[in-house]
Amino acid sequence: MREETDPAATLAAILADRRAPTLRNWLLDAWEIGQYLVFRHMPIDLGPRLAAPGIIAYIRRERPWVLERARANLRRHRPWASDDQIEAWVEAFLQNIGAYIGETPTIGRYMAAGRLEIQVADGAREAFRRGGVIALCLHTANWEVMLEALKALGLSAACAPIEWETRGQTWVINDLRRRNGMRYLTRDHAGVRAAYKEVKEGGLLAIFVDEARHGRLMAPLFGRPPHANGNLAIAAKLARHTGAAMVLWHTTRLPGRRFRVTISDVIELPQEPKGLLDDVAFLNGVIEPVVLEHLEQWFWLDDSF
Repeated sequence: MREETDPAATLAAILADRRAPTLRNWLLDAWEIGQYLVFRHMPIDLGPRLAAPGIIAYIRRERPWVLERARANLRRHRPWASDDQIEAWVEAFLQNIGAYIGETPTIGRYMAAGRLEIQVADGAREAFRRGGVIALCLHTANWEVMLEALKALGLSAACAPIEWETRGQTWVINDLRRRNGMRYLTRDHAGVRAAYKEVKEGGLLAIFVDEARHGRLMAPLFGRPPHANGNLAIAAKLARHTGAAMVLWHTTRLPGRRFRVTISDVIELPQEPKGLLDDVAFLNGVIEPVVLEHLEQWFWLDDSF
């Protein structure tokens, strides 16, 4: 009988080992950064073809729970599907992750190559014109492509910095976002004040509201009670306190290594506030259907909830 393990605990152990200040990890970080710098100059299609097979093989070999939990979550959300359909979606999920690694260095070139569509609701365009907008962003397809949509729309957004699995990955994503015009806030009380000031003074704040922490999904809720511990609560509080408009941003992967960025109409919180948890439940009702529609392209599909 196979010994049961806690995937979250296993992942925490892997990350702790990978982030330790050892020569091996410094070399691996340098490899990740060097690969990114080389892939930046490759043809758009070449990077994903080179990166995806290795990434997928690594997941299958070293993190089999990723497949198990993705499969279980697909069955939970799509109980009507056949086993063959479930396996096809698991494979699509793996392919999306593998492609993401190889595609990310060339972001900034998809629009010029005719591989990016942008759909913006009229209400969102008006909100951008007025200023003071919170973009509720989702981790679907290759979400970094949204950086090109920002440029195409003549917008500049601020967001909180991120911490990825390794120092090398963190450096790569932060460099990518800065090179493509994203402005970073700090991860402290000064950053919270800066976020408030950003939208109060007519700026654009990007918040990824679907999130997982330590292998546990914070949002969407998927039937769980609303809570005040995640980015949905932060977005709701900022919108209430500043009067900022909110719009939903998500990316869809299309055939031929093409993408569509969709920006929704303005999302208005209920006029009579009942409390933060009611606002969180309301916003969850906005993001959850979009995630469910694009499960096989959703980065957090393998996380527990």
